[in-house]
Amino acid sequence: MKRLLPSLTALVAFEAAARYTSFARAGEELGLTPSAISRQISQLEGFVGVPLFERIRRRVVLTERGRVYAAEVKATLDRAEAATVDVLASNERGRVLHIWTLSTLTLYWLMPRMPSFVQKNPEISFQITSYSHPSQLSGDIDVAIHHGEPSWPGGLLHRLMDEEIVSACSPDYVKAIGLWNVRDLDRATFLQQSARPDAWSDLLVKLGREDISALRGPRFDQYGMVIEAALANLGLAAVPRFLIETHLANGRLIMPFKGSVRSRHSYYLVYPEAKRQWPEVQAFRRWILREARLMPGR
Repeated sequence: MKRLLPSLTALVAFEAAARYTSFARAGEELGLTPSAISRQISQLEGFVGVPLFERIRRRVVLTERGRVYAAEVKATLDRAEAATVDVLASNERGRVLHIWTLSTLTLYWLMPRMPSFVQKNPEISFQITSYSHPSQLSGDIDVAIHHGEPSWPGGLLHRLMDEEIVSACSPDYVKAIGLWNVRDLDRATFLQQSARPDAWSDLLVKLGREDISALRGPRFDQYGMVIEAALANLGLAAVPRFLIETHLANGRLIMPFKGSVRSRHSYYLVYPEAKRQWPEVQAFRRWILREARLMPGR
């Protein structure tokens, strides 16, 4: 069946012109003259039968139909480009393994361990994409690290680890405010992860200071920001211990109090059931489950 599609050249020219709202800048990116871009756009408009741009003096502005079409064309070209990169990256060695992980976990837990995966599986090409919220998950997921309930439609789950929430800050912050015992928490600034409003309330109950407001202090949308704020002496953080093990070991962060609480949820490795036999997925599953078992406290 013949596909009802305009030329790829026209689509690429249109996507660039829509992104810049400029034929000249699109031409610079693609190595074409503005008039050549204009001709491609005119041919595309003739093909689809509607105007995609309004020409206003020397400016071009997307029409409403053009704006909607541009978003779809960009998404299609992005997928085609990603698939092409996958083929080039695999270099006849197999598929590219697409790994989706939580943003902070990527930086503070997964990335330091990836050299051992590469050493054990030098033949596997991979792409790591981080996300902060489940709604950001998109595209072709081969494996993902998920925090929450042990549920994933169409996916197989393996529990990796629980989450122990501890209080942590820099040694300088302890000295600056005199944080020597739980009575001194009145002077502390609580660093908050905005998606975990219960973290500080649970910790304060554990520390016997539920009389303090648990919601005071600056909020950050990722644990990585909370950790960096603690390192910058901005306050006392409530964070998962496994994310700060390196900072605890080198003394950049300390836990001024022994109290900790278990999070209500755990971390899971997830992958589509249809991909359970893929060699790349099996290799990553074996490796990451072993890494999780080797964690302190397991």
